[in-house]
Amino acid sequence: MSDLTLIAEDILNTMHALEDAHIAAQELREKTDHVAFDAFRAKMLELHERLSQLKMVLDNEEAFAVDELADFFSKAYTNHRADYRRTPRMNG
Repeated sequence: MSDLTLIAEDILNTMHALEDAHIAAQELREKTDHVAFDAFRAKMLELHERLSQLKMVLDNEEAFAVDELADFFSKAYTNHRADYRRTPRMNG
């Protein structure tokens, strides 16, 4: 799976995390207790982590694109992905 596909999946997962955080915020408004606050905090932490990862990709979009091209050409000519990258590989 290419980094670009994984980035698109990360964007979709971030959108889901945003929806989950919104739902947790609504539940916290309806019932203010430690359980609801802990759930809200956990959802916000997950959203923060996903947004941080997307920001890193967007801040380095040119490097990710070049690395994706290098992987493509390396795979075409040597049957494996490029050994050297300027950016970290996406998980997948």
